[in-house]
Amino acid sequence: MFSLVHKQENAHTEGIWACAWGKFIPGAHNNPPSETNGTEDPEPTPPTENLPDSEVQYLVTGGLDDTVRVWKWVDSDDGSGGGQLSKLHTLEGHSLGVISTAVNPAGTIAASSSLDSTIKLWNLHTGEQMESLDCSPVESWSVVFSPCGQHVATGNHAGKINIYQAKGGEHVSTLDTRGRFTYTIAYSQDGKYIASGAIDGFINVFEVESGKLLHTIEGHAMTIRSITFSPDSQLLLTAADDGHMKLYDFASGKLAKTLSHHASWVLSVDFSPDQMRFVSSSSDSSVKVWDARQRELLHTFTSHTDQVWCTRYNKDSSKIASVGDDKNLIVYNSPV
Repeated sequence: MFSLVHKQENAHTEGIWACAWGKFIPGAHNNPPSETNGTEDPEPTPPTENLPDSEVQYLVTGGLDDTVRVWKWVDSDDGSGGGQLSKLHTLEGHSLGVISTAVNPAGTIAASSSLDSTIKLWNLHTGEQMESLDCSPVESWSVVFSPCGQHVATGNHAGKINIYQAKGGEHVSTLDTRGRFTYTIAYSQDGKYIASGAIDGFINVFEVESGKLLHTIEGHAMTIRSITFSPDSQLLLTAADDGHMKLYDFASGKLAKTLSHHASWVLSVDFSPDQMRFVSSSSDSSVKVWDARQRELLHTFTSHTDQVWCTRYNKDSSKIASVGDDKNLIVYNSPV
């Protein structure tokens, strides 16, 4: 059954705007495939001596206190669905609030994006800073890893999506929406496409390799706060300040469903990796879990006391994390 399994109060000293799960499995992701032709450098990894010798589930949070915090989640072994959360690192280096975090597919590196116009890459195990990317003169907003882990991408105030090498930080390409502030971006799971949501409610979908704009959709009446692909890349899910979530058929760009159960801005959406469900969070202080096939509401959590800026599924779809302006990090059980 759905349940709250851990509430970390005052996980940051100010509001928390970002969270991301990661999972490290020893020996996995040694040679991830490229999204393009397979000739690029492999996914950057920390030195072998700095890697754990056992499986680790990480949670990475970013707050308006200018810090990134790395947490370790350990599932209970009694089958109860519970677990324990412990803090591993407080990462300092940003000079303004951290507004987006991501973890690479190998579960070895975290990325953080800040109002200080930088993206920083961190060794999850040691907490050491690996790279700092200067995205000025405009603020970078959301940050995501490509599915192969070779690149990080970010949207900015100028309506551009910039893609960088994760190893070395070299600028690779720019995708121009020719629109307004690009608030949120997402890669398709096959790495071929990037979708973006903007402050004017428009959705743009690009082919990564060619840079070609495939779709422009007038999706929402207000700012799109979150966008994500379904794991099979067939659906696109958006959330916006108009209080709605919308599901689109990716191939056609046509609207498949509008969901409107939140009482205020919808700030974050995420599909479960098994594609059975998706989760949403809102400035109405709630986190909602949805059936992805029936497109119906399954459960509402009301454990936050202020707006919930981000919610994410873990890698095996069994846990959900949420963070918000109440400074709390909450982990829920989501039965598979």
